[in-house]
Amino acid sequence: MEGAEFLSRAQTQEADGVRVSVVALTPDESRRYFGEDLNGRDVQPVWLRIENQTEGPVWYLPLGTDPSYFSPSEVAFMFHRSLGGDNQAIDEYFLKTAFNNPVGPKSTAQGVVLTHSSEGSKFVSVALLSSLKPMQMRFVVPVPGGKWDFQRVDLKALYPPDKVQALDLPGLKAALEALPCCVTNKDGSRWGDPLNLVIVGTPAHVFFPFVERGWHLTEPFDLAASRKAVTAFLFGEAYESSPVSPLYVYGRAQDIALQKIRNKISQRNHMRGWMAPFTYEGQRVWVGQISRDIGVRLTSKSWYLTTHKIDPEVDADRDYLLQDILASGFVRAVGFVRGVGPAPISAPRGNLTGDPYYTDGNRLVLFIGKEPVPLDQVGVVKW
Repeated sequence: MEGAEFLSRAQTQEADGVRVSVVALTPDESRRYFGEDLNGRDVQPVWLRIENQTEGPVWYLPLGTDPSYFSPSEVAFMFHRSLGGDNQAIDEYFLKTAFNNPVGPKSTAQGVVLTHSSEGSKFVSVALLSSLKPMQMRFVVPVPGGKWDFQRVDLKALYPPDKVQALDLPGLKAALEALPCCVTNKDGSRWGDPLNLVIVGTPAHVFFPFVERGWHLTEPFDLAASRKAVTAFLFGEAYESSPVSPLYVYGRAQDIALQKIRNKISQRNHMRGWMAPFTYEGQRVWVGQISRDIGVRLTSKSWYLTTHKIDPEVDADRDYLLQDILASGFVRAVGFVRGVGPAPISAPRGNLTGDPYYTDGNRLVLFIGKEPVPLDQVGVVKW
């Protein structure tokens, strides 16, 4: 693959004498370089080059890139012909193009790791083990031709620099408690689900823990996605990137949405996030809403006549998210601030589609770091 045109898109990072370059192939590129429709089998090659300038070997750990990555022979077998095909040549080609460990001292290795398909953008984590120490480099790799809901938003253009306020810890607490109680409909005339989540961190590092814990980006809420969602619902299937409906904070729909499908499309954990016009210690602050879908029902309050029913105990999914992201190992500190206010089971509030919810009224605040933090060293914010 040396000289392939996709190499011009490669992203590179370097640390401790190791230089890593990655690029994710599009479906057309995969077809050209492997001669097969890998995307049709949910396979996406990620090209990887590791330049090792240290005195010892470096091992690449593909589990960090995709916990259920494919082996070269596994993918080759998908394209074996029962009649008239040179299956040995297929096997040899996939093995020849694969990335092979280890990368020797003062040497370079390159090849592909076979991951599950992702469109629009791919989060690529490269975990390395060297004689010096474990390393991890994280890339947000564009995939031309695909689309995600978050790509409609230019985060850098949301707020002029002079309109972004830098806050200390007391100022952050005050700003978070001054937020609206809930999301709204488009014209801001009705309250919906409670704003019960805040995440503090740099954009790429904020979302990697979610991706590594099995959360998925969502597709735009358009007719094509609606058709896929209906099909998944009718056949009881999972739809990992199914869209979420737009809800509003700061007068705009969510900047990003993530979801974690459970057994099928009607059962999922999902969150929406909006970038706030303030920072803390130079890091962005994201205001969010997290809830759990437990079913699908008919409604006259949406043009597509169906809606997900949320678990009325919204604190349960807020607390699930806390456990899930703590398990990622990248939470520096945790805190809670006052949010929507208490709504007991005896006097629940309602969201925009009429589902009741009850809550202790607090917002979870997660501070996400760039480096792993042992669980016993995660701080608890003393506001």
